[in-house]
Amino acid sequence: MDILYYFITGFIVGGIGTLIGGLISAVIHNPSDRTVAWMLSFAAGVMLSIISFDLMPEAYEIGGFFIVTLGLSIGLIIVFAAEKIIPSQKLNRYKGKKLSYIKMSLIIMISMSIHNFPEGIAIGSSAVYSKNLGLKIAILIAVHDIPEGLSVGMPLIMAGASPRSAVLLTLLTGLPTAFGAVFGSILGGVSKYFIACCLSSAASCMLYVSSSELIPEANSIHNGKSTSVFLLIGFICGCFLSFAV
Repeated sequence: MDILYYFITGFIVGGIGTLIGGLISAVIHNPSDRTVAWMLSFAAGVMLSIISFDLMPEAYEIGGFFIVTLGLSIGLIIVFAAEKIIPSQKLNRYKGKKLSYIKMSLIIMISMSIHNFPEGIAIGSSAVYSKNLGLKIAILIAVHDIPEGLSVGMPLIMAGASPRSAVLLTLLTGLPTAFGAVFGSILGGVSKYFIACCLSSAASCMLYVSSSELIPEANSIHNGKSTSVFLLIGFICGCFLSFAV
């Protein structure tokens, strides 16, 4: 029964934030080019901030330079492998920009899954130690996941996916959090090196997606100063999530 409790808790926590982000994407289901550029830049800014002030500092603190370097390398390998194994033949119905959007969204979903698993471990292991601590971490993670859901849902919408499909897929990115919560509750003190490796791998994936996909795509859609402004706004929001919540 405890395992089911932690699984459901992890799924709710991991899914509610990304679900909200997916719903926002669905609400603005037919956005202008400028709006798309703003949303992609905002999501990239949040990702870069979380990498800089959340994932990497935490990974370095608990794992050290060697483990973090290993995790960063693994994350990049995972992204390259994901690009290779994406079933291109099944995506033939998408052409041009739509194809690039769907691939972008799939890569982001993979990086979010890597990120969400250690988040689930944090929820499960801390809840075993203290219910109040577990609740606090769960709320923080749920808030963090809102812009991540937006970064998954927006490319899906732009690729032509239905709002219902976009919302469902963003919700499913909460599954790794659920499995991580069960894993953390069972083992309690999971190896700190494993967690540090997961965090730095997620940071590597997110950095790749932000710098190689989201920002270039936003600038190609609308190359104006307002796009950079939303990148900064996203970065500031990420700072708030990391330091003030």
